[in-house]
Amino acid sequence: MTSSVEKVYSTVRNRILNQEYAPSQTLVESTLAEEFGVSRNTVRKAIMKLVNEKLVESEANKSAVVKHLTKEEALNLMEIRERLEGLIAYSTAKIIKKEDIKKIRSILDDMKKSLEEGRYLDYSAENDIIHDIIDKICPNKEAIELIESIRLQLRSYNKRTILIKGRGEESYQEHVDLLNAFEENDPEKSEIIMRNHIKKVRDTFVENYDMLL
Repeated sequence: MTSSVEKVYSTVRNRILNQEYAPSQTLVESTLAEEFGVSRNTVRKAIMKLVNEKLVESEANKSAVVKHLTKEEALNLMEIRERLEGLIAYSTAKIIKKEDIKKIRSILDDMKKSLEEGRYLDYSAENDIIHDIIDKICPNKEAIELIESIRLQLRSYNKRTILIKGRGEESYQEHVDLLNAFEENDPEKSEIIMRNHIKKVRDTFVENYDMLL
């Protein structure tokens, strides 16, 4: 990938993930080409990479648009995510080391402070760091590749569920419980806790769907 394609791709991708571009918003090639000072072909290559990540939809002879997940699609992805995250937690619990536990515990301390101070974006970022640590430990790299794609597609919903009253406190405690299971090197318990954590995200999504749109 050329540096020009990479620049357009990474910038547009970040705008989608940060919700600067709304779901179903059209990505106009000519406008992006003018903004970045590149050819429309360069923009097209960047957009195709986003299509491959399922962040953008594109049909022949039609403009590309930011992908909008239907409620059913989001729920289906959350169901798959629950099972995959459970598998990842199970595999991680078998081999996690004391230094990894220490890292996660330190981040949990930061998460607690962020929650108490109402810094929900920081809380979400710290949550992502914990999952990154778990992903790096997990030996099942095929599962990691699959879950990364699903997390990307659900990212906007995941960030918003934490804003629902009481969900932040629940989420924090679920992470504490998971860390305790990791510390015991208990794969079955870790899987159950992780799956329950993702299930509660899904339940929050269903109960507050209209607010999360």
